[in-house]
Amino acid sequence: MSLSRRGFVKALSSAAMVTSLTGCNSNDDQQGKSKIEVGFNHGVASGDPLQHSVIIWTRITTEARLINAQWQVATDEQFTQIVASGEASTDSTKDFTVKVDVNGLQPNQHYYYRFEANDTTSPVGQTQTLAEGELDKASIAVVSCSNFPAGYFNVYREIVKQHKTSPINAVLHLGDYIYEYGAGQYATEDAQRLNRIPSKESECVTLDDYRKRYAQYRSDSDLQALHAALPMIAIWDDHEIANDTWREGAENHQQQDGDFSQRRAAAALAWLEWLPVRENPVSSMITYRDFSFGDLFDLYMLDTRVVARDEPLDYFSLTDTSIESISGLIQQARAPERKLLGNDQKQWLSERMSTNTAKWSLLGQQVLMGKIEMPSSVMMGLFQLFQANDANKLAAMNAVQNAITAYLTDPSSDPYLLPYNLDAWDGFYMEREWLYGVTTKLNKQLITLAGDSHNAWCSELSDHKGKGVGVEFATSSVTSPGLEKYLGLDLQTIGQMEFVIPQLVSDLQWVNLKQRGFVRLDIDHQQVLSTWHFVSTVKEKEYQVESQQLVTKNGLTVS
Repeated sequence: MSLSRRGFVKALSSAAMVTSLTGCNSNDDQQGKSKIEVGFNHGVASGDPLQHSVIIWTRITTEARLINAQWQVATDEQFTQIVASGEASTDSTKDFTVKVDVNGLQPNQHYYYRFEANDTTSPVGQTQTLAEGELDKASIAVVSCSNFPAGYFNVYREIVKQHKTSPINAVLHLGDYIYEYGAGQYATEDAQRLNRIPSKESECVTLDDYRKRYAQYRSDSDLQALHAALPMIAIWDDHEIANDTWREGAENHQQQDGDFSQRRAAAALAWLEWLPVRENPVSSMITYRDFSFGDLFDLYMLDTRVVARDEPLDYFSLTDTSIESISGLIQQARAPERKLLGNDQKQWLSERMSTNTAKWSLLGQQVLMGKIEMPSSVMMGLFQLFQANDANKLAAMNAVQNAITAYLTDPSSDPYLLPYNLDAWDGFYMEREWLYGVTTKLNKQLITLAGDSHNAWCSELSDHKGKGVGVEFATSSVTSPGLEKYLGLDLQTIGQMEFVIPQLVSDLQWVNLKQRGFVRLDIDHQQVLSTWHFVSTVKEKEYQVESQQLVTKNGLTVS
């Protein structure tokens, strides 16, 4: 048992003790419940749908020490046809959240659900179960990186709007559902004007910190509307804990923050409390799981961040950025022992893929899988651009453009390619080759989904021999700023880079580096239609939408 796992068990054990003590003193609360005011200030949610069950969720705002809530699931909005009901209790050890795994439902069926406590009724939520057997078509929306202080959740509102006219079966959240930063830290420069200052104005470290942060996010009306309208299938990334989290630490965890295993345990417990996810019976730290959308597609939600990831490699950690030092770092990235998924998750994935037989195989996970390898001359120029101050920005950008022009004029002038981001699958080369080998052997029509980067990407996936093995659709962020912010470039220059980068990166088909949005997949047995929808702003409530559409028909190429 790892230190982090022991910390998590300790947290759960403490919670169980508090529950026991609270239960012994709950009679007064229940006898006087008519006098205790309650509210459902954080709405309702559903998630992790299966063929015969779905998770429903709410949180009760109350001054009581212990509160009971009744729940109902019906096939009609008026609740005249109730198919399941029951009662659940909650208290401070659960942060007054209520999570119910409703069983005995019918496949591919729409349902309505609600909660009641002390004669107060929650908003009504809508959800649906997954299909069993033949399924002609399905649609999912894919989101990632929703930073509350960075802007309004217009992307969530747009998904609900589209769902009303063109139904969506489920929302996939690929992580960074919350951000841990405090006031004055990352992406908070407009927080005061937008009235979206991070909760407690401090960085999340303790269980109370994370709980308060989820409560703040779930106070947002657009996020509440999304959860009430559609079931969500979520996986965590790093900011649910701390920036650039890995198995034993994080970039944004310092010595003064205390023991990392305790912080990770607190963050994981809050995530389980506040998200409508089904908990793993073996370990609460295991979040990878799979879902079958009839015979149409199998969805595998992977953890590439927390459970097994080795410490990320970083070009900017090098004191010497010579090509020799960079080559040494890349050799580390290609070491056979380097782990991203880990042995247990790899075994689970290969076994599930061997059993499942749907037409398409979708991997929902955090980081870019496609190779983003650029000419070394361009990469060296980008290193300088990232580090340039305002006075040197123009000269650094000109150097990058000169390197690009020289390469496109004569690609043989720079045959050495460097991976752009070693935090992604490019930094875990052998596990990516293992995954490609498994899907090729099983003859899977592979589609990978990614978030994390705050930008939108589409790549054709190829193994080390150049053989096509699948395609990748990566979503932009809900609000978190992308490369246009990091590079400090104007939109015209960013637009030029969007045109040029796919010419430099052989597997990359298309990229959007400047807009916030989501990707919608409309799937049938002949093709997968991927449409990226971008909102014009997240700094104002009113917005327009632009879209980009690509199609894959054979699982290997897009058009």
